[in-house]
Amino acid sequence: MQLKINGEIKTINNFAEELPLETLLENLGYKPQLVVVELNGEIINPKVWKSTKMKNGDCLEVVTIVGGGS
Repeated sequence: MQLKINGEIKTINNFAEELPLETLLENLGYKPQLVVVELNGEIINPKVWKSTKMKNGDCLEVVTIVGGGS
């Protein structure tokens, strides 16, 4: 399966035709509580990550939330 993740084409192997978004994020090393996810131009609520299936050719943007300030 090929996905465009944060502007880069990545080949994801060893998964079925449809891969749950939550599983993909875990395998990419993201911490679910610290990211906002956009799939094909739409922000995806974390409550539906398990039921949201990634398909070949999908475009994913993952933004990591960083705390801090003065």
